[in-house]
Amino acid sequence: MREKHVKIASTGIYVPPIIMTPEDFEKKTGIKVDPTFIERTGLKVKRVAPPEETPATMAAKAAEMALERAKMSIDEIDLIIVGTDTPEAISPPTAPKVQALLNGSKKEIPAFDVNASCANPAYMLELGTSMIKGNAKYRNVLLVGTYAMTRFLRWKFMWEWIFSDGASAVILSESEEPGYLASKLRADGTFWDYWGIFMGAWKPISEQVVDDTLPYLDLRRAYPPVNDQFWPILIKNVMEQAKISLDDITQIIYTQVRLKTILDVTKSLGLPENRTHWVMDKYGYTGSACVYMALHDALEQGKVEKGKVVILVASGVGYQQGAIAFRWL
Repeated sequence: MREKHVKIASTGIYVPPIIMTPEDFEKKTGIKVDPTFIERTGLKVKRVAPPEETPATMAAKAAEMALERAKMSIDEIDLIIVGTDTPEAISPPTAPKVQALLNGSKKEIPAFDVNASCANPAYMLELGTSMIKGNAKYRNVLLVGTYAMTRFLRWKFMWEWIFSDGASAVILSESEEPGYLASKLRADGTFWDYWGIFMGAWKPISEQVVDDTLPYLDLRRAYPPVNDQFWPILIKNVMEQAKISLDDITQIIYTQVRLKTILDVTKSLGLPENRTHWVMDKYGYTGSACVYMALHDALEQGKVEKGKVVILVASGVGYQQGAIAFRWL
């Protein structure tokens, strides 16, 4: 039986229209954003979804762009996976609503959510690739990362400056040549309660809702430098699996939360700055959407060389991390 290969066929993004500057944030909250914080994170603006936008509507718009760029109809999609930790609801999942918004004539396209927090881009690529490679029913899989974290802010802390809204999409397709090369996922549950929106079935709802501010994003403890430590390890792991060298890599795209970490890790690998790309300066931090957003932007700017390798690296609270390598076909 012939081995099935998988490639990234297309990308798409949606960015909400409201742009918040540090000055706007200070007017709203009374809190000045430290210029050093802006410099280290690279986060120069916030993107905020207007009231009529939801995680599903943003996801559908990003998906529509990816479909258009692939010259595909939604009816050619065999599976929809939505990655988010800011869903429309705890239940039902967001993905079926995205399917409905895309309004295909095939009303039975399977759709489901995953939640590996901001590591969703890597986890979804691993999952979607495995579905195509392992099952003849799936030839084209739509992956969408969507993020509406500004809905969960209390606007009381400077660190809330980080979070923006937006969505991005990737279409994975069966291919003649190998696009997917290798991947490595990891998790460390000892960090589970450091940072998050702590509302769910861990205790009765009557004990959780103690005032009108819940649910909200809660930073309980600061993370140690896990990205600085593990991103190089993950990248070297997939390079060894794929039997590639640094010369084979056209771009390494990371979770877009701290520019200094991105540049430090890129330098530690022996790569120049032009072998990575960042978008937090114009989109803010968009969590589950940010890695595909940066990939899309790098493609738009001609920074992804055909035939070379792209490595996508993602991290999220919980704690999850992953790296996955694709040859750009």
